[in-house]
Amino acid sequence: MKILEKKILVLKEHNHFYYSGCRQQYLKGIYDWQDHFAVPKSFLFRNNENAVCFKVSADVKENQINFLQFETSYYIGLQYVPEWDIPVLVEPKMNNDSHQLNFIKILTEALQEPENFNHLDGLIEVDFNSEWIEVPSKHRVELTPFLIIQFLMAVKQIVRKGLKKSYYQKTENLRSRVKGKILVGQQLKQNVFKHRLTYTVCSFQEFGIDTEENRFLKYVLQVIYSYAGSLEPVLKAQVLELVQYNLAAFQQVNSQKFTSYNKVESNPFYKVYNNAFGLGNQILKLISHSYGSVNGDNKKHPPHWIDMSKLFELYVFKKLRERFTGAGEVKYHEKKHYQELDFIINEKKENGIKAVVDAKYKPRYKNGNPTKEDARQLSGYSRLNSVYEELGIADDQIIPVYFIYPKGLGEILDSDEQYAEEIDSDLKNFDKAVLPSSVAKVKAYRKMYMQEVPLEILSSVNP
Repeated sequence: MKILEKKILVLKEHNHFYYSGCRQQYLKGIYDWQDHFAVPKSFLFRNNENAVCFKVSADVKENQINFLQFETSYYIGLQYVPEWDIPVLVEPKMNNDSHQLNFIKILTEALQEPENFNHLDGLIEVDFNSEWIEVPSKHRVELTPFLIIQFLMAVKQIVRKGLKKSYYQKTENLRSRVKGKILVGQQLKQNVFKHRLTYTVCSFQEFGIDTEENRFLKYVLQVIYSYAGSLEPVLKAQVLELVQYNLAAFQQVNSQKFTSYNKVESNPFYKVYNNAFGLGNQILKLISHSYGSVNGDNKKHPPHWIDMSKLFELYVFKKLRERFTGAGEVKYHEKKHYQELDFIINEKKENGIKAVVDAKYKPRYKNGNPTKEDARQLSGYSRLNSVYEELGIADDQIIPVYFIYPKGLGEILDSDEQYAEEIDSDLKNFDKAVLPSSVAKVKAYRKMYMQEVPLEILSSVNP
C-alpha cells in the first residue's frame, strides 16, 4: 500500500444514511491500494457488537472494488485504521462548511441538571494506551474541552453542596504550644539548632476542607486555567467563568501538585467526587501530553469515541426537568419488565401529563416521522402493566407516548421513506406537549406524538 500523503479519512455520523456514492473516489484520494485492498476491522464502542463506530462493507474481486460503503452510527471520534495506515475522524452529522454542532454547549446545558451526573457512564471512551493520532488543525477534535466541561460542571455541583470536610494530617511549627506529636528530627533541624526554643514542630489532625481530594480538584482547576488560553474565544470565556466560580470555594485549600489521584470516595453524599477524580485524571493526561505533541499546525489526540445519542438523551432529560420540576416527575432510564425506558413523565398536578417519552437521535427523524419498528417498540413500552401502575392510570385508558428528536438534521436517503409512519402536524388547541415546541401526531397510532428539540450550532466556522 502506497501512501500518497499524510491524510485523514473524514466521515459524519450515520454516513450510510447521508451519502450513497463517490466512496471509492474519495478513498482513492487518501491512499492507493495497488497491491491489495484490505477491509478493515470494525470499531466498536466499548466492545459492544451492537454499537458500531466505524465499519467498512466491500465487495472486492481481484483487487477491483465492486461495492464499497462506509458505515458510521451514533458515535463521533477518532481512531487509527491499521489496514489502511490512516486515521478516521467521525464528525457530528450536522457539521458542514457554514456551521458545526456545538456539542460542548449541549453538554454544558445538560449538566445543569444535577441528576445527569448519575448517568455519565457510557458517554465517552478514551484509549490513552494506544499511540496518539496526529490530526490537521483544520479538523476540530473537541475531546479535551469535552472532558474539561464535564469536570468543571462536576466541581460546580460539589461547590454548590459544599466541599467535603474530613480529618487530615497537618504539620506546623507552633509557637509557645504543643499539639499532637512532636516531630523530633524536624524540631532539631528547624528550631533547636537555630536556638528558636519557643517553637515546636508538631504533626496533628485537623478537621476541614484542606484535604488531599480537595487539593487534587484545586490543582486540576489551576491546570485548566493555564490551558484555557489555547481555547477558542467563546469557549475560553465559558471555561474561565466556570474555573473562577469554582476556585473561589478553594481559597482555604492549599496548593499541591499531582500527576494523578486514585482514591475512591465511598460516601454516597459525595459520590460526584468520583466523577471529578476520573475526569481530572484524564484531563491531566491530555493537557500534559498536548504541550509536547504539537507538530506545526497539527496536534495529536488519543483514540476516542463519544456517544452522541447518550448526549442527546442527557440534553432531553434536562429540558424535560425544566418543564416538569416536581420530585420524581421525570424518571430517566427506568427499568420495567426487562425493558429500559428513556423517560417516564408523571406530572403530579391535577390533570397533569402522564406519558412515556423516547429520545431518538436518528437521521430519519429529520422529516418528523418515526419508523414502524420504533413506533411499535414505544407502543409496547406504554402497554406494560408496571408502567400503568407507576403512572396510576386505569386499564381502560391509553398512555400517551412521545418521540423527541433533534431539529435540523441533514438530508437522508429517499429509500428510507418507505418505512415511515404518516404524521399530522395540524394539531389545534393541543395542551399536552412535553416540551415547548410544536407537536405532530402519528396518524396510525392513538396518542403517539412527535416533538423536536433545537440543538446548539456554531455558525460561520469557515470564514
